Amino acid sequence: MTQQDRGRRDLVEYPIRENLRLDVYWRDDKAGFGPAASVYAFDEEVMRLDCFGEAKKQGGKGHCHMNLKQTGGRQWMYPPGSVSDHIEHAMHDLRQNLNFCLATNNEEKVQDIKVSSATIEPIAEKAEKDLRKFASQMDL
Repeated sequence: MTQQDRGRRDLVEYPIRENLRLDVYWRDDKAGFGPAASVYAFDEEVMRLDCFGEAKKQGGKGHCHMNLKQTGGRQWMYPPGSVSDHIEHAMHDLRQNLNFCLATNNEEKVQDIKVSSATIEPIAEKAEKDLRKFASQMDL
């Protein structure tokens, strides 16, 4: 199944380091509609940031997932706000919580991955611009 088949459109990939990447895209599926980003470690999705705002379409509100495989895709909700607010919150999570996400993964090889602030900062800045561009194109 391709990313597009799963409701992910206009995918932009950012390598973070070996075996770790960030995908930025917009979603349009039963779970929600809006800009989103996913971190993959060894091609397994370990963090997803869904910036849906207050559910104008499809009913999904903004939220984050960590270690999807081991948590069954459970999510914590972002505070009520706009898509723009959720993008800001998502980039905070990426910058501040990515290493926690990696360290708490069940796979030792994922736990061994560390990302410095100097590495993630320019990627987060580019990703935020992409997410905001998607939101503006989608009139969110």
